[in-house]
This record gives sequence, C-alpha cells and structure tokens, in this order.
Amino acid sequence: MEYLELLKRLEELIKAPSYRIVGKLKDTPLLWTSTEGVFNLSALRGDKLDRITKGPIAGSANPKSQLDYVPVIRDVERGKELHSIFVVNLKGEEYELASPKIRITSIAYDEKSVVFTGSSQNSTALYIVEGGKLRKVVDVPPISVVTDVNGDHIAGFGVFTRRFRSSEIFLADKSGGVKVITPKEGSVNIASKLKGGKLYFTSDYEYSGEREWIYTYDVEGGEIRRVKFAYNDLEESKPTSLSVEPDDELVIASKNGESKLYIDGKEVETPEGNVTGATKVGDRVYFTHTHLLRKSAIYLHDLRDSTTRAVIDSGVSIKGKVEFLKVKNGDVEVPTFIVTPENKNDIGVIYVHGGPWSSVDNRWDTFIASLLINGYTVIAPNFRGSTGYGYKFMLMNVGDIGGGDLSDVVRVRDYVIEKKLVSKVGIMGYSYGGYTTLLALGKEPDKWDFGIAGAAVADWVEMYELGDSAFKGFIIMAFNGDNKELMRERSPITYVEKVKAPLCIIQSQNDSRTPALPILKYSLRLQELGKKFELHLIPDVGHIPYTMDDVMKVVLPAVLFLERETKKEKS
Repeated sequence: MEYLELLKRLEELIKAPSYRIVGKLKDTPLLWTSTEGVFNLSALRGDKLDRITKGPIAGSANPKSQLDYVPVIRDVERGKELHSIFVVNLKGEEYELASPKIRITSIAYDEKSVVFTGSSQNSTALYIVEGGKLRKVVDVPPISVVTDVNGDHIAGFGVFTRRFRSSEIFLADKSGGVKVITPKEGSVNIASKLKGGKLYFTSDYEYSGEREWIYTYDVEGGEIRRVKFAYNDLEESKPTSLSVEPDDELVIASKNGESKLYIDGKEVETPEGNVTGATKVGDRVYFTHTHLLRKSAIYLHDLRDSTTRAVIDSGVSIKGKVEFLKVKNGDVEVPTFIVTPENKNDIGVIYVHGGPWSSVDNRWDTFIASLLINGYTVIAPNFRGSTGYGYKFMLMNVGDIGGGDLSDVVRVRDYVIEKKLVSKVGIMGYSYGGYTTLLALGKEPDKWDFGIAGAAVADWVEMYELGDSAFKGFIIMAFNGDNKELMRERSPITYVEKVKAPLCIIQSQNDSRTPALPILKYSLRLQELGKKFELHLIPDVGHIPYTMDDVMKVVLPAVLFLERETKKEKS
C-alpha cells in the first residue's frame, strides 16, 4: 500500500467522530464526543449534536439531570495531567471554577458544590469547591474515586485497607468525617449515585468474585439491600459486570465482552456489540453503541412501540469477522477476541490492552482498527487482570504483575501459531500493553517477529520514584506492597539484552503516567547493544491524547513501522 493512501485511510478512520452518552441535563442527552477533531461534550438536540465545550477536555462529572450545567476538567500543562476545573452549561457558556493544577482523578457535583479527588506529588485528598472557594476536605488513599455528592453527603469508593484485592465504599461529610462501608471483608464494592437517601453500589460479595449485583446502602439507617427489578431478564442473563443509572432505572450489563441495556430489569433491543452509555428522556431511551468492526453510533429506543433507530452514525465500518473464544493456559481460561479483516494477509498482531484493569471488548478500538484496515489479523487476549469477567479474575494479577498475565499473552500467541491462523506474529500495546510488549520481547525473545510499544513502563522502580501520589499508589497496589525486588525482576530494562525482534517505541514527551526518562534509558541501552529499533518521541503530548491529531501522532508511526517490517512478507 502506498504511504499516501495509507495516511488517507488512517485519517478517515481516526477523524470520524466517536460518541458516548454520559447522561442528560434538563432532558437533553449529553455526550462525550470527538467531533471537530477534539474530545468534547456535546448536547443532542433532536437529531443534531451541538458541541458545548470550547477546548479539548480531559473528563467531566456525571451530569445532574435537574441542572443545566456540568463541571469538566482540562489539562493545562501540555499533557502532564495537571488540571483545572471549568463549568459549562447547555448554552455553551463556560467559566473557570478552580485551578488546583494537580492530577484530578474523579469529580462530582450538586447545586451547591463541586467535589473531586486530586493527587499531588506527596498526597491524595478529597477537595471541595463551595461558595467560590477551594479547600481540602480530607486525605484519602491514592486509589480513591468520588462518584456523587448530595447536600452534606459525599460518596465514593477506594482501597481503604492494605487488602489490595478488595475495595470499599465510603461516605464523607464536608467537615472531613469519613465512614467506610463494606458488606463483606475482601469483597469489591463500587459506589454509584446517591438517590432518595440511598447510595447505589455494585458488589461481588454474594458471588465470591465471580459476578456482581446492584445494592443500596441506607445513608441514615446503614441497611444494605439487594436491588430487585420488575422483570427478571437481567437476573437470568447472569452478567459478570454492571453499571447502573438509578435515576432512569437503567443498567448496562456485560458478559464475555458484549454488553446489553436493561430498563427496570427488562432487556432493551440493541445491536450486537457494546452499549457504552444510555439515558432516558420521557418514553425514549437514547444509547450509544459500538462494535469491533463499527465505530460508534447514537440510537433511540421508543418504549411505546419498542422500535429502535439510529439517530447519528459515524459511518465507519470495516469488513471482516469477529470470533470470541477462551484459550486454556493451565487452570486459567483466557477470553480472547480474534478479529480477521476481509483483506487479511498472513501476519498477526497480539494486541495487549492497557490498564492492566481494563479489557478488549467487542467495541471499537482505534489501534485495532488501524491494524485491520491494513490487512493484519488482530488477536486480543483478555489476560488475568482484565475487567468484565468477575472481580476474582480481574484481581488475579495483583502481586504478580508481568507474571501470569504475560504467560496468558504468550499462550494465546502459541495458540494462533498452532492453529495456523497466521504464519508470523508480533506484539503491540499502549501503556500497560506497551509494558507487556517490552517484557515479552525480553523474556520470550524467540516468540515474536516484531514489537510495537507505546507509552510503556520500562523500569517500575524508576517509574515509582518519578510518580505522584496516585501512581505510587497504583504501583503499590499492582505489586501488593512496596516490593522493589519484584519490581526490578518484572521490569523490561532487566531483559533488554535478550531482545531480538525489531522494535518500534512510541513515547509522549510530557507523559506523567509512564514518564519518558526510563524509556529513553531503555532506548539508549538498545542502541549500545546494536538492537534494531526506532524511537518516536512526541512533543507537547501526554499519556492521554485530547485531539485526533494527537491520536494520529501515536498511531501513524506504529502502522508505518509495520508496513516496512512486513512488506516483504505481504508482497
């Protein structure tokens, strides 16, 4: 493929808008979109989107349906994730509310206040902006998330014990009091919203980590109750992962990489793939939907006649097929997606997702799509540590980072070679996926024909030293304590001498999550050893790209590298 044609196809793929409903303001659906080339908030008015945020945003609070405004956060230091808070209304009017210039990891609001968790170099705390004044409420653990505020009650969840395979919900007050709640020691509990004097949350405590359900906690009485629905569709589907919008009685339930939408326990008709967000306006349910071979679209489901139609579609799709299977690796079954484009060549890419507590589902992924359009078969293992398969599976890699999860990735690689699905195979990933790529190339050097690592961890010990409170907490949780010896043993820099395959490294200069310095040292060592590699250092961009141009700066070097390295095999 000529490079100009490749560039054109990539631009069409990346710049086509994506959509995700995040809620509603005054019966107006609100969406996170990439219209006009930047990540923004847009309002759906009829069948048209109206962008309401002026510049790129890094995140937003869950909108309050009774209000006409919402707080958003912006990176104000060229990708370093030092944030300021702005407020925007449905008219597109906005103003800066506060500029703490720390990493804001979660945010919520009500009519009187905005609360958020923020991490500086040395601490993580719960903050409040009230009456135009910013103040710290109380220190909280680094792994903490605020999900709602209602009057004097602030709700969230976090790891409040040293048991890193569990989490607790909490209720804080504005004077700094914190009540930590768990229905069962060792369970995983995720807070949602406050409604009618109750805190909604999901928990696995009845199912020993295999799946979860929705519960309420009575704020005054302390009673925990299981939520029951008028219909049994949700119960009968036995989903492993749930998200709930109690205001609309909507639940998005996931199982085996697919998700469906339920209202009051009754399944709503949706296409195959993943529902990424939903909100109810009167007798209409708006939802966003995506698929590994189709970019996102906005749908309307009419509850009066049970009809569903697309309101806005990105118009981007790829011809091919999606297969889901589970590959045995000892006692572990590794959920895996194999995506084969219609124009397939004989080269496969093991695509390793980031996180590590994330997943590849049957939903659009820009990295995967950029490989598919160029004929590569994509094999995406959901290694132990992936979300969506129960908390027990998700937390299996706590204390074993780069151990069993890497074994899962390598086993899936061996499976596709054994089945002769491809003749050559490489590995690619971003963030934690980039880390796994570097580690795999060093620890299993004979398995790979090439590797592509974006925003990778090269040295866990140095990353810990460079990290702020949030990322120090993340590393401590990942290694189940301050285990520097294990961090060194699981760092790619330890195995750099063994790397054999050609390697493409993509690193953003201002990345504060996976900093550039350890990667530069890793690259220097590759150079000293005479290894075949290329390094792309992207200026004025951080770990998270906020514009489609920034996305292109990450994806294009990867695809061009693949074209050069595999051109002979494809000709």
